[in-house]
Amino acid sequence: MNSMERVKAAMRFTGPDRVPVWKAGLGDVFPMPMLPSKLWRPGHAEYEKGLFPYTSADEIIKLRLWKWHRPDWAKAPAYKNWLALDRQEVDEWGIIWNLKGGNTSIGHPGRAVLSDWSQWEEYQKSYAPDPDDASRYALFVRLSRIFGRNRYRMCILGNQGPFTTAAAIRGFIPFLTDHRLNPGVLKKLLAHVAQYYVKVVRMWVKYGDRPHGFVMYDDLADQHSPFISPRMFREFYAGVYRPIFDAVHALGCDMHFHSCGNIAPLLPTLLEWGVDALELDSPYNIGYSALQPYRGKIMIWACINIQTLYTQGTPEACEQEVLNMIRNLGTPRGGFGAYFYPQPHHIRVPKANIRAFERGLKKYGDYSRIVPGRDA
Repeated sequence: MNSMERVKAAMRFTGPDRVPVWKAGLGDVFPMPMLPSKLWRPGHAEYEKGLFPYTSADEIIKLRLWKWHRPDWAKAPAYKNWLALDRQEVDEWGIIWNLKGGNTSIGHPGRAVLSDWSQWEEYQKSYAPDPDDASRYALFVRLSRIFGRNRYRMCILGNQGPFTTAAAIRGFIPFLTDHRLNPGVLKKLLAHVAQYYVKVVRMWVKYGDRPHGFVMYDDLADQHSPFISPRMFREFYAGVYRPIFDAVHALGCDMHFHSCGNIAPLLPTLLEWGVDALELDSPYNIGYSALQPYRGKIMIWACINIQTLYTQGTPEACEQEVLNMIRNLGTPRGGFGAYFYPQPHHIRVPKANIRAFERGLKKYGDYSRIVPGRDA
């Protein structure tokens, strides 16, 4: 099997030759991130003075995949090496991010850009990213024709989905209370974000890509439970996620969905709306027993649990965990994929544990080790 066939066989439970691997730059998946628009001019408006551009990864700047046309204030000598400074950045949604110097994390949302709903109309005029901009897609469309020919081409729908985008725009606590106190305007904000992503899905194809799947990153829960109830989730988000998932399926593509936290109560709804595969950085948050009902029904990509074992465990334990994941999340006919956390330096994963993950896949990475009726 080539890589594309392997991933599809694992997703459709048709017997892949081995466990597929999703690893940045390598493996069976060819990830295709969006770049910021070349027309974007962060820091030029008076209300953005002092804010640097947020691209979600410093490498985009360092590798000159996107060039910042600096405003006058940013040309001062003190800002020559601004990526090394503690700073605030702004993204195309107007979200303000707090970052430490030295590329130690993707940052954290800071003060809210839409702290008062009376600013809604003004906000819409100032921050409405244009999805129909070829510069977002052109580079990775070209690269996919070289490096993604026989691999599973996975388009990334931004660095965060509608829930986390809206939460960062409003501020997390006001955003949660809006579900009760300001439901009408909150739905307008969610629709504003969702419509953008529906168009982004279509633009990947318009500008020349032939994707096999799309992935959305949206954290919906803390360690113990979702941020909102399943009932409220259905009320507010059916009209948000379903149009995006439907747009993906209309292209004949698969919908992959990442979420941190214990989203077990939301899984039936997400599957009903059209999620074809889950990506879990920390599968222990949900737990193997809670994921058991979904074995054989949905593809599960998983990393060795990043909060504990991958970052703090021994190489021997990490290697053994590969077998545990395959047995608990896969079936004899597929359903499990190995996901390598793409920024191991952010969470300080020992290199020995990354090698142990790779070694475990070579040792255990076929589905024949799953015994029906006994494993999991």
